[in-house]
Amino acid sequence: MNNYLKNFLIIFFTVILALLVAEGLSRLFFDPIDFLKPKTVSDEVLRYKIEPNSGAHDSWGFRNKSVPETVDIVAVGDSHTYGISATASNSWPNTLGRISGKETYNLSLGGYGPVEYLYLMEEKALKLNPELIIVGFYLGNDLKDSLTAVYTVPIWEDLRNAEIASVLEDKKDDKRTNTNNISDWFAAHSVLYRIVSSSFIGDSLRQSRRIKKGEDVLMLDAADYGIHTGFTPDSRLKGLDLSNSEVREGLRLTLEFFNKMNQLAKEKVIDFLVVIIPTKESVFSEFILTSDELSNSEKLKRLIENEDVVNKVVKAYFKDHGIAYVDVLEKLREAAGREQIYPNNFGGHSNKNGYRIIANSINQYLKLDNSQ
Repeated sequence: MNNYLKNFLIIFFTVILALLVAEGLSRLFFDPIDFLKPKTVSDEVLRYKIEPNSGAHDSWGFRNKSVPETVDIVAVGDSHTYGISATASNSWPNTLGRISGKETYNLSLGGYGPVEYLYLMEEKALKLNPELIIVGFYLGNDLKDSLTAVYTVPIWEDLRNAEIASVLEDKKDDKRTNTNNISDWFAAHSVLYRIVSSSFIGDSLRQSRRIKKGEDVLMLDAADYGIHTGFTPDSRLKGLDLSNSEVREGLRLTLEFFNKMNQLAKEKVIDFLVVIIPTKESVFSEFILTSDELSNSEKLKRLIENEDVVNKVVKAYFKDHGIAYVDVLEKLREAAGREQIYPNNFGGHSNKNGYRIIANSINQYLKLDNSQ
């Protein structure tokens, strides 16, 4: 064995040992549930779900340490309730649990929408005998998620509109099951890898990929307020453009499913509350519309205008059908100029500060409701 090969092997095994030590230390100081990527599998009704006990998730496949026998509050939602961009303990359901003194269970997963929320209420939430079920309603994509579920999952076929169905006939649904490349393997098994890929390094790579695909990533810089963040109006407008018949159909279905959820809660004598979560673009709308760089963006203007219309339609429907709700838009807008409530990247999810504001808004509503 020559010296070059010996040196190579020494360096190779030293690096491997160092990485194994670093991985072990990472697992001591960081909770795997906040970093390991769970495995997703196909589901006939939910389209996809997290495999039980995968990625440090619980035996139901949700972002909790375990499945309790009973809880006070069950939170159902998508990635904005799951708590993307924050640790599990800093998601708004867990934060609400701490500040209210109520035990909460997070029954959420990214990509789910009102159709899945109803199904999870029926199949999972009711088994925990909660006093209250709170649904996180993200305006940015829940309308399109309702449309996708109804028009791809057979059990909802009776709810379809024949004209819309003919338009969607050739479209395929992304079931979000795992791929088998090496990066996915590391994401599922290495906390250290996820720490690096979740950092600004990973953000920069993901942003570059989006730009290469032709998507606009618009940045807002308001130094006086400490704001440096980005927006993806192309993605958000796809879910809120009311000139699109598919979005209008998604809105119809969404409202119908929220009414079903409310009726189910009434039948089971459980309190029901919807928290309306706005897009990042609407939260920063005042800064956007006064920005020299962004005020001329027609995409951002259309997005903000359409979301405002959807927000008003939703709240009018909720009032007419006796559905309790909390709209956190104004609280987030008030906070946007005084603290960082989103990461400094193009992502649309709040950070722990934004989730804290959502939790506080819900808690204030619950206190007021209980005092009346």
